[in-house]
Amino acid sequence: MCERFWQIADSVPFPLLVTNGKDGYPQARPMRLLDREGEGLWFATSRSSRKVAEIDADPRVTVLFPRTDHFNYALLRGCAEVVDEDERKHALWRDEWRDDWPSGPTDPDYVLLRVIGEWGSYYYGYADETREIRFVADGSRESSPKTEGGRETAG
Repeated sequence: MCERFWQIADSVPFPLLVTNGKDGYPQARPMRLLDREGEGLWFATSRSSRKVAEIDADPRVTVLFPRTDHFNYALLRGCAEVVDEDERKHALWRDEWRDDWPSGPTDPDYVLLRVIGEWGSYYYGYADETREIRFVADGSRESSPKTEGGRETAG
């Protein structure tokens, strides 16, 4: 089940990161997914960005991986944290970002976001397959089909 989730997620280079705005409404923006470790997703951003302020106020986020050309999507809910570790920042750094962070990976405004998944779901359109996935702290996963009236539903 989780294999299909990550198959969809890995095919979307710019998922939507959704934070909770101070006005109470969701704030969505496309973000380049830099790395994935287990249920941890890594993104780069500016310390001075609105999303960092929103995550500081409420770390609950959603990451949506839409594949509209295939009628597929994966959705991950979890908590985000701002990471300012030199080693990780250097490892994920890309020189094409120098316009945003002129000092490179040591730029004080350059930070990383790590999202740890707690719950997810996906819809695989070709097979009309929907699953919910709960990410467990020890790295294991639980999944179950969504059902309605005794049969699987499409979300």
